[in-house]
Amino acid sequence: MTSLTFTPAVRRLGLALLLGTTALTASAVPIAEMRLEDLLPMAPDFRTELKLNANQTILWQQVEGKSRQLLRERKARHERLQAGVAQGLQAPRLELRDLLAGLDNESTQSLTEEKQLREWWLSVNDALDEQQRQAVAQFIAGQMARIMNAAAPRSESRGAPGGEHGGRKGGKGGMGGAGASMTLPGN
Repeated sequence: MTSLTFTPAVRRLGLALLLGTTALTASAVPIAEMRLEDLLPMAPDFRTELKLNANQTILWQQVEGKSRQLLRERKARHERLQAGVAQGLQAPRLELRDLLAGLDNESTQSLTEEKQLREWWLSVNDALDEQQRQAVAQFIAGQMARIMNAAAPRSESRGAPGGEHGGRKGGKGGMGGAGASMTLPGN
């Protein structure tokens, strides 16, 4: 194999492509998806609004704790991956396939984690009564409306502040995020 030497410009382009791909993988939010890390800060307030019984509260706290731990681990893993990519781009012989393999592994692992998170939060949903489930459905609808409003072009989103819910900061709270990204069944 011929030894290739990359100019600084080619190296920067490679870094930009890889980090751009990593950023898209880590932060893409399609309209019908919500990110658990955006919803967890609202969880304590929403849990209070749901008026959970003792067993529901215990289950909620367990799932919330496991979810927070998983997201901390994921964030640390993303940081290590980005550092590894940046370091790999400094190598004299740059092999993009090797660097991209780490992104593929991360995507696979994240997908598995998202499924696990959904299952955890669906177990909480299963423990709720019908009125509590309706509150969760309303919360999810409100969050989806916010995501769609945020994705709309600026000229279309100049209606009432905060969309249909009158500008409540951040919405009601955490249950709606059944996973790091949640896709509703049937969608």
